Amino acid sequence: MADEETVQPTAEPVAPMEPATAPEAAPNEPVEVPPAEIQTAQVPVNEPLPPEPEPIAPTPASEPPQAASAPVSPAPASTSTPQATHAARDLLVKARATIQDRKRKKLDKIMEALNTKGKITNDEVEKLLHVSDATATRYLSALEKEGKIQQVGKTGKAVEYTRI
Repeated sequence: MADEETVQPTAEPVAPMEPATAPEAAPNEPVEVPPAEIQTAQVPVNEPLPPEPEPIAPTPASEPPQAASAPVSPAPASTSTPQATHAARDLLVKARATIQDRKRKKLDKIMEALNTKGKITNDEVEKLLHVSDATATRYLSALEKEGKIQQVGKTGKAVEYTRI
């Protein structure tokens, strides 16, 4: 190792940085940092929380539109225009209707399989609709609540559903 060359830096040497300490602090005493200098991921105590948006009440599709003479409350300055609010509400209503339509088709598919076989299990519903165990249970419970099917057995593999 005696033959190694030393590399000289081309830049000017940088003076070593001294640790940041309070000017009055003794070397062995801990330095107290004022609360204003501590950074956290939480909202500081002295800042108010942003206002929460008001929930939008769903309007049923069968409800007639309101008459023009109905009083309209002015929109707060922080929200978007009324047209955008109505467009968003209409989009949500349409999306919910689409989801309900898909669910109804799946429930009808369960009923068709039940008519064909006479009985059906949760596992068969899972495979038929390509859904999870919990979703299949929810679908079967919904049909049972509607009074279309009846559960036979209490728990486990012995549970089957038959048509009423």
